[in-house]
Amino acid sequence: MSSRVGSFLNGLHRLEKWVAGACFGGLSLLVLADIFLREGLHRSFPFGPKLAIDLMIWGGFLGASLTSARGTHLRAEAFEKIWPLSWRPAVETIGQWMTAAFCAALGYLAFSYVRETHQMGEVGVVTGIPVWISQAMIPYSFASLTLRHLAYAVMPSLRPRPGLEDLA
Repeated sequence: MSSRVGSFLNGLHRLEKWVAGACFGGLSLLVLADIFLREGLHRSFPFGPKLAIDLMIWGGFLGASLTSARGTHLRAEAFEKIWPLSWRPAVETIGQWMTAAFCAALGYLAFSYVRETHQMGEVGVVTGIPVWISQAMIPYSFASLTLRHLAYAVMPSLRPRPGLEDLA
């Protein structure tokens, strides 16, 4: 069971890494195109900056999942270190459960917000694209984080142990 979950999480990590890279690559191209059009051809690219912001949001929220997959996300390490070493596995497991619960709660709120935006039919003023599309990454990201930390809570062997090269 653990190996299947680990394989799933590794595949999810690779997919999220690819999508985040594509987002930041697209963001870079949009910004460069906007600068070239404005400065070189004196033309405007009205929806370029807005799409770049949407791609930045997607890439940024995927970044949370990517750092969690490598074990380099922000967490209260001081809390883990105040307990005796023999308690550390239990404290880390409790931390994983708490992180999963926190992410699940935020994911629920994000999903509710995106659903409301979708139901209201809001579209971007500049792009004409439904707003919920750019917002959809937020609940996805929290769902991904929830699944990952649930797996780490139930199967401690899957928890990433970042080395010094991961922190550079």
